[in-house]
Amino acid sequence: MLNTPDSLPAAKITPRAAAFRARPAARPALVALAALALLTGCSGGIAESVSTAVKDSSSAVATARIALRQDMDGKLTKAATDTSLEDGLKEVEASRNSVLKLSPATQEERVAQKQALDVLDQCAAGFATARAALAANDGGSPALSDGDKALADAQDALKQLEGAVGSR
Repeated sequence: MLNTPDSLPAAKITPRAAAFRARPAARPALVALAALALLTGCSGGIAESVSTAVKDSSSAVATARIALRQDMDGKLTKAATDTSLEDGLKEVEASRNSVLKLSPATQEERVAQKQALDVLDQCAAGFATARAALAANDGGSPALSDGDKALADAQDALKQLEGAVGSR
């Protein structure tokens, strides 16, 4: 329905020329070039995605370890530490989901995906240990040092995976 005043019937409205130009048709050479770039880039796609997931997760684990150590030194509140651990776990889960959604085409890519998923699962387990330790911050089990150790192990596994992915 046109938004016109009642005094001006729709029949008397004069159409205006469009203020924008239509897009030119895609040139076949450009379409072929774009398709070729997409196909040749796919082989590095899995490694690049895994590498991004590893870097994001490494950052999350490093930040969580800093928060946990600050908490152990009495320099950070339990709530702030818990938030850091929760945020880090969410980052690891997001990385894991992005790796899980990949569609590896070769055996090498499937191996890289599986290795990445295993390491990201280890990271999630490290976060679970750290959060349990924070919840039992009364000297119970697991202790905060156990949580830090679990995150340190996850960080080491991420570094190894980063080296493996980078060499492909």
